[in-house]
Amino acid sequence: MRLLIVEDEPEIALVIEDVAIDAGFEITGIAGNMSEALELGAEADIAIIDVRLGDGITGPSIARALFSGFGLGVVYFTVNPGLIENPEGVTKPASPERIVDALSMAAKNARTHRVASLPTFH
Repeated sequence: MRLLIVEDEPEIALVIEDVAIDAGFEITGIAGNMSEALELGAEADIAIIDVRLGDGITGPSIARALFSGFGLGVVYFTVNPGLIENPEGVTKPASPERIVDALSMAAKNARTHRVASLPTFH
């Protein structure tokens, strides 16, 4: 399964990359903003997306664009768990096991072609 990482903090992106590779995911790229995510979106099956990026574009906007443009499954990654109403959301900091569990669930949903709605944000 091919994974796009959308995270503007390089250290966190590299940790996610290492965890995902160890779990058998192929990394299609790391994007720090919406334009980079859209450039790389066609190559991925799922994406893990930081809810709040430094450029002011939020993860939900990117998730909607990736979902509508490429059909990507989405896992949100955030320090504010109150924003996520989705079993595939991950709260920072997260254990490698929690990251892999969420990615695996998104990958399973992508493989079975189930279309899940994107989570609601408060």
